[in-house]
Amino acid sequence: MQRKCFINGTIISNAVRQNTDILVDNGIIAALGDHKAFGLTKDDEIIDCSGRIILPGIIDAHCHIQLDTGIFQTHDGWWNGSQEAARGGITTVIDFVGPQPGEDLRHALDFRLEQAKDSIVDYTFHMTVLDDTEQSLDAIDKCPGWGISSLKIYTTYRPNYYLDDQAIVRILERAAKAGLTVLVHCENDAIVTHETARIASKDLWRDYPRLRPAIAEVEAAERIIRLADYTGARVVIAHNSSEQTADVVSQARAEGISVFNETCPQYLFLCDEDNFSSDEPWRFILQPPLRDELALDGLAQAILADDIDMVITDHCAYTRDEKTANPLATPGGLPGFETLLPMLASLPDITWEQVSCLLCRNPAQIYGLWPHKGAIAPGFDADIIVIRDETYTIDETQLQSFAGYSPFNGHEARGIIERVFRRGEEIIHHGKTLAAQGSGRFFKVGD
Repeated sequence: MQRKCFINGTIISNAVRQNTDILVDNGIIAALGDHKAFGLTKDDEIIDCSGRIILPGIIDAHCHIQLDTGIFQTHDGWWNGSQEAARGGITTVIDFVGPQPGEDLRHALDFRLEQAKDSIVDYTFHMTVLDDTEQSLDAIDKCPGWGISSLKIYTTYRPNYYLDDQAIVRILERAAKAGLTVLVHCENDAIVTHETARIASKDLWRDYPRLRPAIAEVEAAERIIRLADYTGARVVIAHNSSEQTADVVSQARAEGISVFNETCPQYLFLCDEDNFSSDEPWRFILQPPLRDELALDGLAQAILADDIDMVITDHCAYTRDEKTANPLATPGGLPGFETLLPMLASLPDITWEQVSCLLCRNPAQIYGLWPHKGAIAPGFDADIIVIRDETYTIDETQLQSFAGYSPFNGHEARGIIERVFRRGEEIIHHGKTLAAQGSGRFFKVGD
């Protein structure tokens, strides 16, 4: 592979801002410094990044490409889904292995690996665990050997996903022994079930936030954290939608408990008023649901105080037709690959250093991709994005979204992603795909 040298850009990596040059050799960052000292030849490619911000490639640590819940399916494949991710500056995704009830977890992983072969971005997976049978527990022991560093479990969604506390304790114990991190969808199933029956809404799109109140998330997060402390497990509280949940995590960390958290742009910029008042409330159906404006402010302050570890998309490419087909059975989930960075960067008072940590360094360190991914430093993969630091208004008609819409349509954004490099190869140039289908790789954690 031709050597590349990025010159004159402002590099923001690992909470540090540097005005330096980057030498890339054979897909790896070879050196940082003055390009005049790199011994460049006429055969090397010079990439002038004057006036541009350079970040490490984004790691989307929670997303869904070609999702099959057993009830709803997205119809994007990894070829188009990974292109959408790459246009958003995402060079690595952590998606999910979604076994069907009773399915062997290795078989489910092989199925996902086969699907992902069309990807142009690098990828790995969280292993979803649906039960605490000996078959599943034995598979947890094997996950490190398969290159999987994390599990996913749920405290809600009967009958396919819900786990009671006894099963959760057994899974957390096994994960702790295997050195695995456990990502947990936290909502109290009893509260959600009770509220859904009590409200019995016939206008589900507008009433949806009331069916899954914030207390359901907070209670489940508190419980999971205590069970993690009891078992010695390392956990991540998924898609925090409430500042109360962020406070619970922050307090637990102060006690020395190994817990991390993530949130999404939708919980920073959208609120339940979008459900109540929008002409198109179907745009805002997701789990957990949107909260009130106070929650937006609280989560924004948690971001600025570094009490949130990661910002992720929870991307689901359900189309407009799929979202609107049945108001009483609407698939939950929003598209977000192309808008992750520009929405986060538009948060008032956030710095590019914080953006880089939330999207790059922290997910790499939490899920074992470090020191290959997550930073611009010698020895790391040359995953690099070049950004023009400008504000603009998101126009969903200008996106190339498989879903065909954006919940952030009309919102102010910051940061135009011009060029995207994955392991030194340019895969996106001003929105156009340059990479070959299937050029992404499975990142086998631990290799």
